Amino acid sequence: MHREGHYGTTLLVGAGCVLGLGIVTGVMMMYARIPDQDQYIPESIISHRGPTHSIVFTLTLAFISASTITYPFHFGQQLAVEHNLITTVLIVPSTVWAFFAGVVAISLFTHIITDTLTKGGGFRVKPLWPVSSWGPALGLCTADDERWNAALLASGVTAFVATILHELYYSVLPSFAGF
Repeated sequence: MHREGHYGTTLLVGAGCVLGLGIVTGVMMMYARIPDQDQYIPESIISHRGPTHSIVFTLTLAFISASTITYPFHFGQQLAVEHNLITTVLIVPSTVWAFFAGVVAISLFTHIITDTLTKGGGFRVKPLWPVSSWGPALGLCTADDERWNAALLASGVTAFVATILHELYYSVLPSFAGF
Protein backbone atom coordinates (compact mmCIF):
# COMPACT_ATOMS: atom_id res chain seq x y z
CA MET A 1 0.00 0.00 0.00
CA HIS A 2 0.95 3.60 -0.34
CA ARG A 3 1.02 6.30 2.31
CA GLU A 4 -2.67 7.17 1.95
CA GLY A 5 -3.78 3.56 2.43
CA HIS A 6 -1.63 3.13 5.54
CA TYR A 7 -2.81 6.43 7.01
CA GLY A 8 -6.42 5.49 6.28
CA THR A 9 -6.27 2.12 8.02
CA THR A 10 -4.35 3.66 10.91
CA LEU A 11 -7.06 6.30 11.32
CA LEU A 12 -9.72 3.61 11.07
CA VAL A 13 -8.11 1.47 13.77
CA GLY A 14 -7.20 4.59 15.74
CA ALA A 15 -10.82 5.71 15.72
CA GLY A 16 -11.80 2.43 17.32
CA CYS A 17 -9.00 2.75 19.83
CA VAL A 18 -9.97 6.32 20.74
CA LEU A 19 -13.56 5.24 21.19
CA GLY A 20 -12.81 2.02 23.06
CA LEU A 21 -9.47 2.53 24.76
CA GLY A 22 -8.70 6.24 24.71
CA ILE A 23 -5.46 5.77 22.73
CA VAL A 24 -3.84 8.85 21.22
CA THR A 25 -4.04 8.30 17.47
CA GLY A 26 -1.33 10.88 16.75
CA VAL A 27 1.30 8.50 18.12
CA MET A 28 -0.06 5.76 15.91
CA MET A 29 0.21 8.01 12.87
CA MET A 30 3.90 8.62 13.62
CA TYR A 31 4.57 4.89 13.61
CA ALA A 32 2.29 4.01 10.67
CA ARG A 33 5.00 4.24 8.03
CA ILE A 34 8.08 3.05 9.92
CA PRO A 35 8.10 -0.47 8.39
CA ASP A 36 8.34 1.05 4.88
CA GLN A 37 11.57 2.84 5.73
CA ASP A 38 13.28 -0.36 4.59
CA GLN A 39 12.79 0.94 1.04
CA TYR A 40 15.60 3.43 1.66
CA ILE A 41 18.07 0.70 2.61
CA PRO A 42 19.84 -1.22 -0.18
CA GLU A 43 18.07 -4.47 -1.10
CA SER A 44 21.34 -6.35 -0.48
CA ILE A 45 21.11 -5.37 3.22
CA ILE A 46 17.38 -5.74 3.91
CA SER A 47 14.50 -6.65 1.64
CA HIS A 48 11.30 -4.64 1.45
CA ARG A 49 8.46 -6.17 3.48
CA GLY A 50 10.90 -8.58 5.10
CA PRO A 51 12.11 -8.19 8.70
CA THR A 52 10.54 -4.73 9.15
CA HIS A 53 7.11 -6.23 8.45
CA SER A 54 7.38 -8.97 11.07
CA ILE A 55 6.05 -9.66 14.54
CA VAL A 56 9.62 -9.70 15.88
CA PHE A 57 10.27 -6.18 14.55
CA THR A 58 6.90 -4.96 15.84
CA LEU A 59 7.47 -6.25 19.37
CA THR A 60 11.09 -5.08 19.43
CA LEU A 61 10.23 -1.55 18.30
CA ALA A 62 7.28 -1.41 20.73
CA PHE A 63 9.58 -2.47 23.58
CA ILE A 64 12.34 0.02 22.70
CA SER A 65 9.90 2.89 22.08
CA ALA A 66 7.97 2.31 25.30
CA SER A 67 11.17 2.01 27.30
CA THR A 68 12.56 5.20 25.75
CA ILE A 69 9.43 7.15 26.71
CA THR A 70 8.87 5.62 30.15
CA TYR A 71 12.25 6.29 31.71
CA PRO A 72 12.26 10.08 31.15
CA PHE A 73 8.61 10.18 32.23
CA HIS A 74 9.43 8.33 35.47
CA PHE A 75 12.54 10.45 36.03
CA GLY A 76 10.51 13.65 35.56
CA GLN A 77 7.90 12.52 38.09
CA GLN A 78 10.60 11.63 40.62
CA LEU A 79 12.21 15.05 40.16
CA ALA A 80 8.85 16.75 40.66
CA VAL A 81 8.29 14.80 43.90
CA GLU A 82 11.79 15.67 45.16
CA HIS A 83 11.24 19.38 44.46
CA ASN A 84 7.74 19.37 46.02
CA LEU A 85 5.99 20.17 42.75
CA ILE A 86 3.79 17.13 43.30
CA THR A 87 3.30 15.12 46.47
CA THR A 88 3.25 11.64 45.00
CA VAL A 89 3.89 9.79 41.76
CA LEU A 90 0.75 10.33 39.70
CA ILE A 91 1.04 7.65 37.07
CA VAL A 92 2.80 4.33 37.56
CA PRO A 93 5.62 3.93 34.99
CA SER A 94 4.56 0.38 34.09
CA THR A 95 1.17 1.78 33.05
CA VAL A 96 2.85 4.33 30.77
CA TRP A 97 5.10 1.60 29.36
CA ALA A 98 2.21 -0.79 28.65
CA PHE A 99 0.11 1.98 27.12
CA PHE A 100 2.84 3.23 24.80
CA ALA A 101 3.99 -0.27 23.82
CA GLY A 102 0.39 -1.13 22.96
CA VAL A 103 -0.06 1.99 20.85
CA VAL A 104 3.13 1.28 18.88
CA ALA A 105 2.33 -2.41 18.44
CA ILE A 106 -1.23 -1.71 17.23
CA SER A 107 0.07 0.84 14.72
CA LEU A 108 2.74 -1.50 13.34
CA PHE A 109 0.37 -4.50 13.21
CA THR A 110 -2.09 -2.31 11.29
CA HIS A 111 0.65 -1.57 8.75
CA ILE A 112 1.41 -5.28 8.30
CA ILE A 113 -2.27 -6.19 7.92
CA THR A 114 -2.80 -3.41 5.37
CA ASP A 115 0.10 -4.70 3.27
CA THR A 116 -1.42 -8.20 3.23
CA LEU A 117 -4.37 -6.77 1.27
CA THR A 118 -2.10 -6.45 -1.77
CA LYS A 119 -1.06 -9.03 -4.32
CA GLY A 120 2.43 -8.87 -2.88
CA GLY A 121 4.31 -9.70 -6.04
CA GLY A 122 8.00 -9.96 -5.23
CA PHE A 123 7.43 -8.18 -1.93
CA ARG A 124 5.19 -10.26 0.29
CA VAL A 125 4.87 -9.46 3.97
CA LYS A 126 6.78 -11.97 6.11
CA PRO A 127 5.10 -11.65 9.51
CA LEU A 128 6.75 -14.76 10.97
CA TRP A 129 10.31 -13.81 10.01
CA PRO A 130 12.87 -15.27 11.01
CA VAL A 131 10.98 -18.47 11.87
CA SER A 132 9.20 -18.77 8.52
CA SER A 133 9.37 -17.16 5.10
CA TRP A 134 5.58 -17.56 4.70
CA GLY A 135 4.14 -14.48 3.04
CA PRO A 136 0.39 -13.88 3.03
CA ALA A 137 -1.12 -11.82 0.24
CA LEU A 138 -4.89 -11.55 -0.12
CA GLY A 139 -4.54 -10.17 -3.64
CA LEU A 140 -7.35 -7.64 -3.36
CA CYS A 141 -5.33 -4.84 -4.97
CA THR A 142 -1.86 -3.65 -5.85
CA ALA A 143 0.08 -1.39 -3.49
CA ASP A 144 -0.24 1.55 -5.89
CA ASP A 145 -3.99 1.11 -6.53
CA GLU A 146 -5.27 4.69 -6.19
CA ARG A 147 -8.87 3.63 -5.57
CA TRP A 148 -7.99 1.32 -2.68
CA ASN A 149 -5.59 3.82 -1.13
CA ALA A 150 -8.16 6.61 -1.43
CA ALA A 151 -10.94 4.39 -0.07
CA LEU A 152 -8.85 3.36 2.93
CA LEU A 153 -7.92 6.99 3.62
CA ALA A 154 -11.53 8.15 3.26
CA SER A 155 -12.85 5.41 5.55
CA GLY A 156 -10.17 6.16 8.14
CA VAL A 157 -10.82 9.91 8.11
CA THR A 158 -14.59 9.35 8.26
CA ALA A 159 -14.31 6.93 11.20
CA PHE A 160 -11.89 9.21 13.03
CA VAL A 161 -14.04 12.34 12.55
CA ALA A 162 -17.16 10.39 13.60
CA THR A 163 -15.34 9.23 16.73
CA ILE A 164 -14.24 12.76 17.61
CA LEU A 165 -17.79 14.06 17.09
CA HIS A 166 -19.13 11.21 19.22
CA GLU A 167 -16.68 12.03 22.02
CA LEU A 168 -17.51 15.73 21.82
CA TYR A 169 -21.24 15.06 21.89
CA TYR A 170 -21.21 12.61 24.80
CA SER A 171 -18.22 13.87 26.83
CA VAL A 172 -17.59 17.56 26.27
CA LEU A 173 -20.96 19.09 25.38
CA PRO A 174 -22.84 17.76 28.45
CA SER A 175 -20.46 19.72 30.67
CA PHE A 176 -21.67 22.94 29.00
CA ALA A 177 -25.34 22.12 29.63
CA GLY A 178 -25.36 24.26 32.75
CA PHE A 179 -24.54 27.44 30.83
